[in-house]
Order: sequence, then structure tokens, then C-alpha cells
Amino acid sequence: MLKVLLTIGFLQLLTMLVQLVRTKALALMLGPEMVGAMSVIDKLLQVIAQSLSLSLPFAAVRFLPPQWVRDPRAFAALARRMRTILTVLIVAATVIGTAITFAAPAVWGEKLLPYRDALSVAFLTLPVLALVPFLQNAIAGRMQQYQSMVFALLHAVVFTVTGVVGVWWKGLTGFYLMYAALGLALVWWGARRVEAVPDGVGESPPPDTEPMRLGLPVQIWKFAAAMVSLTFLAPYASLAVQYKVLTYFGAGTAGWMQAAVGVSLAVRGVLGSAHAVFLTPQVNKEGTPVDRWYRATEFQKTLCFLVAVTVPPLLLLPQIVVRLLYSSAFLPGAAFVVLFVLVEVLTMLSGTYQALIIAHNHLAYHVAQSVAAQLLLVGVATALIPAHGIIGAGIGALCAPALLYAGTLIFLWRKHGLRVPGRQFALTGFVLAVLAAAGTAGTLFPALTWGTIALKLMMYGTALGALALFLTGEDRRNLARMADGVRQWLRPASGH
Repeated sequence: MLKVLLTIGFLQLLTMLVQLVRTKALALMLGPEMVGAMSVIDKLLQVIAQSLSLSLPFAAVRFLPPQWVRDPRAFAALARRMRTILTVLIVAATVIGTAITFAAPAVWGEKLLPYRDALSVAFLTLPVLALVPFLQNAIAGRMQQYQSMVFALLHAVVFTVTGVVGVWWKGLTGFYLMYAALGLALVWWGARRVEAVPDGVGESPPPDTEPMRLGLPVQIWKFAAAMVSLTFLAPYASLAVQYKVLTYFGAGTAGWMQAAVGVSLAVRGVLGSAHAVFLTPQVNKEGTPVDRWYRATEFQKTLCFLVAVTVPPLLLLPQIVVRLLYSSAFLPGAAFVVLFVLVEVLTMLSGTYQALIIAHNHLAYHVAQSVAAQLLLVGVATALIPAHGIIGAGIGALCAPALLYAGTLIFLWRKHGLRVPGRQFALTGFVLAVLAAAGTAGTLFPALTWGTIALKLMMYGTALGALALFLTGEDRRNLARMADGVRQWLRPASGH
């Protein structure tokens, strides 16, 4: 499993490096104020795209893998119908959203009125925003995790090229125009990949045996209906928090917060991609609750080790990371990086066990606790932002995954008798404590003197040494086998 996650992580790292070029270029070209405004526009688009997607991107990785195993022809037919329905919904939203922006732009908020031109063009990107995640998950549904990550990499290239060239050409309006055009070309290519039937398989799918409604199995519509409130509320909560900061403190502060959030999203982007393309298909395969629990627990253990090794250096040096990703104009946001990184890490950790709740079809509980978490986020952030600014937003954001983590574990224990092993529970607590300590040190000691460098190196080395105590005998043997494989791979090259 470690080898699979490292490979997926490597492909996602390439994706993040491509996006780093975009982030850095836009930070230099736009500055904190325009980046802050752009972040609000993007979150508004995400609210619409995710709400009208009816969870079909998530349903792709939930329902398509069994179809692929049973009959690739049925897989292609179902994927095509899902894509068609999603396209119809999102094109309608594009037309309506563009019309509203021209006729009554104040509907989207007074603070966005100065950016009306960019917003009107931004709605043209909705088909890309909705279809790209669906196609990536559908490729993963073919049990092709690596190809799914390659598709994500190609999207990152399109996103970066259109961002840099488009802003240079015509500001935010130019970016949204170019992204809409080139993004649709990528979507067309991805759809052909998803719906291709392997050689040797007949072209006509077998007749559907499941009850159908509007071209899709009833169980998918039930899944969409159960998730619809969450597909709206989750992106809306993020938009509400960002807009609240924009309202009280201006676009510049919103840009600083976006820098801190951007670092955390980079962490989740590299380490969290395996949830969708690897973990979800694995736990949705047939098996007993104990079998699925074992797969999830092994995944969680590996994820914790990867987080503990890779993330602390970023938190020990947040000023350098923000300067590299953005520019010195965004440095005030470095003080808040630790808060939002903890949010994303805890989101990934809770997401591992949430996948089990969904795999066992406990959708009502999943939606109920997720809605409660998002309402808690908005409530806490709304109460704290006026007095505490970005810190209030970070504390509110941290409340949501904390509630999800606790609620998920309690539910799995009471419903299925599944308990987190004590060793795993201790490892999770240790990793979170290391991240908090590293972030505190990085914020309190920003200067790069010999003394602070030595202190941070000592902290990181101590954390790695303590982390080794959590390795089991099997973990050590797996690492030894991987090291042998790397040495054998390098040996022929050293002879040339």
C-alpha cells in the first residue's frame, strides 16, 4: 500500500508543482487584493458546480467500480448517461448564472460588484469545473488510479497555462475565457477515455436489470438525493467564511487568508488524492465490515506516517513556503498556515473512516453529521471573524473535521463494533501534536538565524525518531523491501 500511495503522491506532486507555477505567477501579477477577490469568485462557482452536480462525481467512484468488474460495456453505458445528465444540468446553470450577472449582479453580493465583468465570464467555466472531477473519478472507477492522476496532471497544466497567459492577456476575464475553452477540450478527451470499451469486448451493453429513472439506476438517484444538501452546504460554508473576511477586513486580508489556505490545499492535494482514486474503490469492493475496516486502518496508518514525514518542514518554515508559493506581499498569511493545514490533515484523517460509513450505505447518518459539521463551521467562524479575523475563520474551519472524526468513530463502534486500535489512535494523536508544535515554532521564530535553524532541525529530528517507535515489525520489513527495490533499480544506472 505504501508503494501505491507514494506513486499516487508522486503524480500529485507533479500536479502541485505545475499549480505552483500558476499560484506564484498570479500572486506576482495580481497581488493580494485581486487574489482575494478571485478566491471569492472561485468559491461562488464551486457552490453552484457542486450543488448542481448532484454528487455524480462522487457517485462515479461509488457505483462505477462494481460495473467495471462485472461488465465494461455496462460501465461505459452508465458513465455516458451520468455524464449526459451532468452536462445538461451544468449548461443550464451556466446560462442562468450569466444572465443573472448581467441583469442583477447584486444577487451575488455587493462586494463582488467591482468584479462584474470577470464574474460574468467566469460562469462559462462551470462545465469544466463540474465535469473534470467526474471524469477523474470515473477513470479511477475503471480501477486505473494512475491514469486518473495523469488526467488530473493534464488538467493542472491547462489550469496553469490559461491562468498565466489569460491574466497576462486580459486579467481575470482573460483567464476565465481561456480556461473555459481549453478546459472543454480536455473534458472531451477525458470523456472519450472514460467511455472507451476495451478491445475484445462487445460494443452493445447488456440490458439494464436495475430499476431506472431518467436514465440512471434508482440507487444513484437515492444517493444523489441523500447527498444534495451536503453538496450545497459544504462549498457554501467555505464561501460564507471567505466572504465574511472580505466584508470585514477587505480584499487584501482575504488574499492573505487565501495564501494560508493555499498552502493547506497543497498539502491535501499531494497527500489526499489517494482517498478518491485508491481508498474509496478499495472499501467499496465486496467484503465484510471487518475486511473494509482493515483496509481503511492500514490506509490510515500509512497516511499518518507520510504526513508526519512530509508536512512538519512546511510548518517550521511557513514564511519561506508562502514566499515561494505567492510573494512577500502575502507574508502576513504565514502566521495562519498551521491552522488551515491542521484543518486539511484532520479532514483527510476523518475522511478515511467516513468512506466506511458511505460504503455501508449509512447515508442518512453521513449527511446528518456532515451538515452539522458545516453549520458548526459557519456558526463559529461567523461569531469569531469580526473580532479575531483570520484566526476566527481558522478555528471555525477546524471545528468541522474534529466533529466528523469523533462522530464517525463513535458511529462505527456502536453500529458495527469497530474500534480504532490503540496504537493507531496514539499515532494519530502524535501526528497532530507534531504538526501543532511545528506550526507554533514556525510562527514564533520566523527569523532564519543559526539558533532557530538548529532548534527546528532538532524538533524535526526528534519527531522522526519518535515516529519510528510506532513502526511494527511488518512495517520495518516492508520498508526494507522497498529500500532493496530502490537499490536494485539504481544499480544498473550506476554502472554506466
